[in-house]
Amino acid sequence: MKMKKVMTLCLATVVGMGVLSGCGSTKSEFKQYAKCAEVSDYDGVEYVPASREVTQDQIDEKIDSFCTDNNIETKDYDSAIKDGDDVNINYVETINGQEKNKNDDEAGTSVVIGKDALAPGLDDQMIGLKPGTEKKITITYPDDYSDTTVAGMEAVFDVTINYIKITTTPEYTDDLVKSATDGKYTTTADYTKYLTDELQKDTDKTADSTDRANVLKAIKEKTTFNQYPEGEIDSYVKSVMDNIESSASQYGIGVPTFLQYFYGYTDESAFVSYLQSTVESVMQEKIVVSSIALEKNLVANDKETDAYKQKLMDDNEVDEDTINSKYSASDLKFYATEEKVLDYLMGTAVQVDSTEASSEDASEDGSTEAESTESTTEAASEAE
Repeated sequence: MKMKKVMTLCLATVVGMGVLSGCGSTKSEFKQYAKCAEVSDYDGVEYVPASREVTQDQIDEKIDSFCTDNNIETKDYDSAIKDGDDVNINYVETINGQEKNKNDDEAGTSVVIGKDALAPGLDDQMIGLKPGTEKKITITYPDDYSDTTVAGMEAVFDVTINYIKITTTPEYTDDLVKSATDGKYTTTADYTKYLTDELQKDTDKTADSTDRANVLKAIKEKTTFNQYPEGEIDSYVKSVMDNIESSASQYGIGVPTFLQYFYGYTDESAFVSYLQSTVESVMQEKIVVSSIALEKNLVANDKETDAYKQKLMDDNEVDEDTINSKYSASDLKFYATEEKVLDYLMGTAVQVDSTEASSEDASEDGSTEAESTESTTEAASEAE
């Protein structure tokens, strides 16, 4: 299950890597982080508010998705199979006379012709066949096939073509709306308004998150960090790399292959550098939050932490056990505190338009308006 976003970018990234959970946020640990930097000038931070506009393209996309969710599926028993068809089959695969895989139950197996989901070269030999056909198809797995137990071997598939699945997307009509919503909405106008309102809520929520992240980022950027809790960055990095090594082993591949496939990194040392930078950013965030929380007496108490936990449960529609499996009590205390700190910061922050921000940046550090705008865009992108 994927949890909805409950924190800013870098913190969410590290939590997603499984290294922040359990790090702890007792009062003494808030002090441990706060002593790593002198955080000041955080009242009245200027920021460019994120857009809250809902576009017609977004509304149309939601309508298209609604129609697609109500696709009508029929079975074609007469046509010849062509590339791209969704075909239901039964099959038995044998290698050297020994049964390897099969699906001979009533439900059958759905394969999209051209994807080679079952075996390379199998789909091409089904093109032109019609439902009701039984055929013995022979293929040879490539020598470098991912499943090394069959690489380079010849396999025979006894295939029965059951039917071709035809999917039709209905038009957006009053009848569709009424049927698909069990009468809750009876016209496309009513349902479009509902979709628009929901989009606006989501857009406002995203904009709020972006604005809060940008204000926190602005404070981080003007703070000098003197130190980090001893050994914590190395500990986090080691934890992630240990998890990656374990996952790679489960997939039967090496760490370099795993990093390239899942993270797009071909150089392990480059990934470790990225990871260290990410964790360092998390540390900076915790230092800023801890410092302000202590100075303004904003450390969450047990009641506030429980309320934050309940909010997580409600927002993500999960039970308490699920939350407890993902976050320790000390994690929740920190996140609840971070929410209070961000509420405080947004109460003092000042909205400016992008032109204002660019002009002020240029006058302060000599940078051009284009450079300042680029920086603003980057900040917004990182916070999404």
